Amino acid sequence: MGIKKNYLRNFTLLSLCLASAASIAGVGEGQVLYDAYCQLCHGGIGEGQTMGKPLTDRSAVSLSDDELIAVITSGRSGTGMVAWGSSFSDTELLDVAGYVRVLQGEAGLSTVEENAAASDDPAALAGEQLFNTAVGCVSCHSYRDQGGRVGPALDGVGSRLSQDELLQALVNPSQSIVAGYAAKIVEQSDGTIIRGRFRNDSELAVQIQSADGARWVTYFKDRVNSITDADESLMPDVFANLGAAEQESLLAFLNSL
Repeated sequence: MGIKKNYLRNFTLLSLCLASAASIAGVGEGQVLYDAYCQLCHGGIGEGQTMGKPLTDRSAVSLSDDELIAVITSGRSGTGMVAWGSSFSDTELLDVAGYVRVLQGEAGLSTVEENAAASDDPAALAGEQLFNTAVGCVSCHSYRDQGGRVGPALDGVGSRLSQDELLQALVNPSQSIVAGYAAKIVEQSDGTIIRGRFRNDSELAVQIQSADGARWVTYFKDRVNSITDADESLMPDVFANLGAAEQESLLAFLNSL
């Protein structure tokens, strides 16, 4: 009876923690991924199952954020923990890791919070203004807990990419598309064309993300005219149309993240 009471108490506390963390960027997405792919082995609240260890014990909690992300990305040899790096995008890996931290009673990944301070560089501030208004990048990309979900989160992009790589991503976004953010084109039976990021592509159906990034829509392959791979990135080629000063400001902002 005591064990049952403790379990219920812990479950209630965890539920309150998850509710309070719902506003943290990536937590909701991380929970969806965790529930779909991780809970079978690790349990719904990280308590562990026959096929997977607890995620709330001392050894799991003691992992640094980088170590936790590395385990999810690359797996662990000699155990049943498989690598998810080829299945999840970089953003999704961070989301899952962040949700594991929530299960452990934390607010999320500390590394994301440490890099979240805003820059006071005038060029970066001007670039942020462009990002959020005239250029409209914020409708697809997120940073510091704000923005869209169609494109990759940009927190830490200045340290993840070299200057040449960052410039290349802006000048020619279709040259190197981030894993998990490629698109497909669906032609429906009435001729309507749907183009968007995809996931769960199977023989029967594929899911396409809505234009606002808020939901995933399932298209059954025997009910549409065609489904093909998109050669181009969903990211519009807007950087080349900016003036030199605007380009420098936008680069300064991205490098500050």
